[in-house]
Amino acid sequence: MDNPIVARYDADAADYARYWAPVLEATARRLLDYVEVFVARREGRVRVLEVGSGTGALLLASVARWPHAQFVATDAAQGMLEHARSRFDAERPGQKQVTFVHGAADSIALPDASIDLVISTFVLQLVPDRPAALAEAQRLLKPGGMVSYLTWLDRDSSQRFKPAEEFDEAVYDLEIEEPDGPEEVRAGDVRSARAAAAELRRAGFERASASEDELTYHWTRQAYLDYKLDYDERFLMNNLSRAQRARLEKNARERLAQLAPRDFKWHAPVVFARGRKPA
Repeated sequence: MDNPIVARYDADAADYARYWAPVLEATARRLLDYVEVFVARREGRVRVLEVGSGTGALLLASVARWPHAQFVATDAAQGMLEHARSRFDAERPGQKQVTFVHGAADSIALPDASIDLVISTFVLQLVPDRPAALAEAQRLLKPGGMVSYLTWLDRDSSQRFKPAEEFDEAVYDLEIEEPDGPEEVRAGDVRSARAAAAELRRAGFERASASEDELTYHWTRQAYLDYKLDYDERFLMNNLSRAQRARLEKNARERLAQLAPRDFKWHAPVVFARGRKPA
């Protein structure tokens, strides 16, 4: 069965790289700190699997940080994987320490017990079945290996984000019924750090732990408007008439212009989780 989420990321890889990847990148890089002790104890000579490599930002950061490691980059969306491959080839020409493998998080064409470390950022909320993805990580890891991931917490930040509220008001001003997008089956965000650790233990991992944290990103007014109109609300925009699109852009621009630069700092709760395969 076709997966609408994979199809969307496959088609939108370039726009994802432009509009959304920069929002995630700094927080995603912090996952490397979270697993640094594990890698250091092996003197950096590990085989690392990244599940959902996206546009390759974390892959490049990992290669720079652990030059003696070998990497396997995977993604269910072929368009995203090709973007990551092209970016890696451009920024690291001639390097051969990365293998690119197209595949879903719960079905990766690699041998059992062939990986030391599995990492993933902002992916395991999108998979249809997170326990199945964790079971696949369990299969691929060597005894004593580690899985570690970062994803969203299923709650809003206590700090309001006024630009989102103002954009929603601009949509309401159109007095239209917003169309529903394609139905997407996904695991969803994690309820809490305790829930993330418990899910790892159920998947057979030991020494499971998780910590709640926050992603912050400071948009500019124009960058946020472009993100909403050209990426985040693309399905809505494609279902509006030309006149409605022009009205929405005008209203949104006027509403956002009333906000102070400090209002464009976005806060979003996240969770870091990790567990070890029994030795």
